[in-house]
Amino acid sequence: MSRVKEEKDLVTPGDTVFEGNELYANSGVYEEDDKIISKYTGVVEYGQNSVRVVPMSGRYMPEEGDIIIAEISQVSYNNWRADLNSAYDGMLRIDVAVDEYIDLDEDDLTDYFDVGDAIVVEVTSVSEQKDINLSMEDKRCRKLNGGRIIEVYPSKVPRVIGKKGTMIKQIKKKTGCKIIVGQNGLVWIDGDNANLAARAVKKIEEEAHTDGLTDRIGEWLDEQLEEGE
Repeated sequence: MSRVKEEKDLVTPGDTVFEGNELYANSGVYEEDDKIISKYTGVVEYGQNSVRVVPMSGRYMPEEGDIIIAEISQVSYNNWRADLNSAYDGMLRIDVAVDEYIDLDEDDLTDYFDVGDAIVVEVTSVSEQKDINLSMEDKRCRKLNGGRIIEVYPSKVPRVIGKKGTMIKQIKKKTGCKIIVGQNGLVWIDGDNANLAARAVKKIEEEAHTDGLTDRIGEWLDEQLEEGE
């Protein structure tokens, strides 16, 4: 086991991040000859059994396994197309979108998802030609009703979530809001304190490079809540 790059090291495409087969390649990296190599210019992050590279900037690049927030952009005869907040869109087929049987000659697909609807979906495959397939079979996937959606840089998503979800958990707890953070940088917020929660998320994005951010955001939220009483 050999870490060629350490946590938070900056890497560029083609840089070797890790040598050995003890870790699996997560997003932003690929395996080649017992090496894990970076796809992007970004920052190295190690998990318990994996390593990934978080891109420094740019639009979201879909990765297999990502849970994202998407918007239905087109309804076809037997599938939906969705805007992924990316340079590419994705396809959601009937068989992985709903549990019930749909008669294509009788049923209207817009009764399930219509243009403009926001959904939580999983990226199940990305071809070399960037044909992207989506699914709603994961238990986290669903149609989003109400609430609001804000956008952050996809590279800041890990900071918004925090280690083991600590950052987003404290925002949910202190504001009482329901929050879903998509890997594509879209964040859904619903609740009476949605404006405050949104401001907290944007504050994290702006200060993502600083230390002690979780505690500082917690203190800031407490101050904002006290002032609002």
